This record gives sequence, C-alpha cells and structure tokens, in this order.
Amino acid sequence: MFPDNIIEKSNTENTTENIGCDFLFDYDTGQHITKNAVLVECTTIQGVQQFIQNVLRTQANMYGVYVKGETETFGISIYDYLGKRTLPLGYLNSELKREVTEQLLKHPLIESVADWKGTREKRGLHISFTVTLIDGTEIKESDFYVQGNAV
Repeated sequence: MFPDNIIEKSNTENTTENIGCDFLFDYDTGQHITKNAVLVECTTIQGVQQFIQNVLRTQANMYGVYVKGETETFGISIYDYLGKRTLPLGYLNSELKREVTEQLLKHPLIESVADWKGTREKRGLHISFTVTLIDGTEIKESDFYVQGNAV
C-alpha cells in the first residue's frame, strides 16, 4: 500500500538534519542576532549550548508554552528550593545535578553530563559541568549562576 522507499529514521540515528535549525540568541541583550537584517543560524555546537542555557534559565512549570499538552516538564525546579536555608547544600547540589542531567539528556545530540561542580554563594549557586555529544565533542559549561527570587 505504501511505497517501499518511505522509511522512518530510527531514534538511534541522531543527525543534525532531524533536529531542525536554531537561530543565535544573545542572552545578555535578550535579542536574536541578525546580520543584514537576517537571523543568523546556529552551528550544531551553538544550538546545543543554547539548549543548555534554556534548560538552566527556565524554571519548571513557569511558562504555559512548555507545559501545554506535554507529559514532561521543561526546565528545573531548583528555583523553588533556593532561599530555603533549612535545606542542606548537599541536597540542593544533588537535586540540581539530577534535574539538569535529566533535562539535558533529552536533547538528541547529548550523550552524557560529567564533571559536575556546584558551590553555594550568598544568593545562589555557581555550577559547572561538561557535556559530551554523540560525536565525542565536549562542551564545558562553566560558572553558570543559578539565583533564586526568594534568596
């Protein structure tokens, strides 16, 4: 009934062509980067880096666009715990590590998250880690600062 040449790609084939395209975003200015009034496309590495930034910057269940019709949440809920001095640093660090790792492994090009370090500061947490892609490329995400509203 269906042509033989239409074959779905399996989930084990993680190529850049099936994850779509991303456009460069400057988190400092809150604007997409343009060149001659045209949005600049990300390279594969830049797209993964932006995904990492989005995971770290998004509080879970904060925005309806991420939860409407979805069974899993996007973002991290550690923001709910920051500012509560009753919680030990070890708990916050392990919970943050678990949540970030779970979220990052949802990206089809990310294979593992390692070298996790977290230190508590007066008003938040400094974290750093290394992400390994399926092609062996390593991305070091260093000194990302997670700050809570209630700290």
